[in-house]
Amino acid sequence: MTELELNKEYTYPQICETVGWKQTTGDSKMAQIREIEDANEYYHPINKKTHKPKKSYVFTKKLRDLVEPSRENNGGAHNTKNIQSMIDYLQAKFDLDDNWYSFTDWYCEKLELMHKGICNAVYHPDEIDAVCEECKISDGKLFCEYVSAAKSELKNMFLKALAYLDKKNKITYQDQYKFTYQLGKRTRGSVITDSLNEQIEENETIVCNDMNEDYKLSKMMKGRQLLKIIYSKEKLTKEFKELSLGMLQDDDYAINVLNCELSYQHPTFHSDYCSICKERPLISYYRGIAIADMELEESDPDCLALDITNRIRTKVRKSLMKSYRKPMELSDLQAIEKALFQQYYDKIDEDIILLADNDDASDIEQIFGGNDNWGEPVSMENDFTIEEMLDMPTEGEVQSEFTLTNTNCVEYNEIYKNESHGRKSDRELFCVTGKDSDYIDIDALY
Repeated sequence: MTELELNKEYTYPQICETVGWKQTTGDSKMAQIREIEDANEYYHPINKKTHKPKKSYVFTKKLRDLVEPSRENNGGAHNTKNIQSMIDYLQAKFDLDDNWYSFTDWYCEKLELMHKGICNAVYHPDEIDAVCEECKISDGKLFCEYVSAAKSELKNMFLKALAYLDKKNKITYQDQYKFTYQLGKRTRGSVITDSLNEQIEENETIVCNDMNEDYKLSKMMKGRQLLKIIYSKEKLTKEFKELSLGMLQDDDYAINVLNCELSYQHPTFHSDYCSICKERPLISYYRGIAIADMELEESDPDCLALDITNRIRTKVRKSLMKSYRKPMELSDLQAIEKALFQQYYDKIDEDIILLADNDDASDIEQIFGGNDNWGEPVSMENDFTIEEMLDMPTEGEVQSEFTLTNTNCVEYNEIYKNESHGRKSDRELFCVTGKDSDYIDIDALY
């Protein structure tokens, strides 16, 4: 195999001819391109006539030898471009423990990528107004949609990175749900398990389809793809949660599974006083991750965190350009990003923009250019792709875990960097203490 020369322009056919690969089409071609990009540093030269990036490559540095994609390696073992920074960040950042954390806790506390108060504020109308006023955001709906989309993109990166590390035997983790139930008049119990993961997905699919029949939500989508639409309406969200919880509560098998887990996890468990039943019903459930072990590597976590943030910003802005149905102010987008992300820099790496789904120059200019008018609204038909639907959170992930207090006396980046209670309590039977009940609105948590 002949080496690719540095600082020389190559088209895809010329690359294949040089390295001795057969030219292909479709997914096979994309696998070859991803392998070429992952193995080299490069840039796309600019077309002198159109002033747009060409599809050809100029390689500036070789990172490793090429591995020709095949069915066995599914496009090369290094086909991780979009999640590589998350993979490296997890291995560099992770503080080993085997506790269960919600996705919000992962994003905000363990990985330190987002501010918890901003993430949770979108579920409380009064807090949305407070954040928007403090951060000088003129469009509250844009704030909510941006935060929700950013969390979805981060969740997608996080789960794909975990799956990749698991495939490479570099991590031991569990994808589980935490179920909370009414233990007493002022106390709540909880149990964490992955035993009902498939059943929850099946139940939610049934509920979504039933609600689609009742409310004619969409002719194009079905099942959990409809969650984006459902979660956009408070009434629909409330009904969805009630129906999903009701299916679990009425399922004797599911309740038996949860009570067995309770007896195993809590030595003080007594079925007559602590079990889940009609008198002590389920209140909520939400998904989270527990990592028991991981192979660690040395990297610069600050640089990786910024790269992750910039990738999310790029994808969210592109998505909003297609789906948001009113003009967007660039100043609003910048204010939202500055408030949401712990690692924020007002400019984004040009390489990330160039490599984002092969956008042309006009798209790039619109995403991160100086134009303060983000265009006219688009129709509902183009609001959400199927892939975006599949990445939507489950029922419990739209719930806030804490209520903000004292929002009038400090700056927003202090107001909304809330500290959560110690996660050690996740495996205790009583998960809300007397101290908590003095200042937490219990009903508002769910």
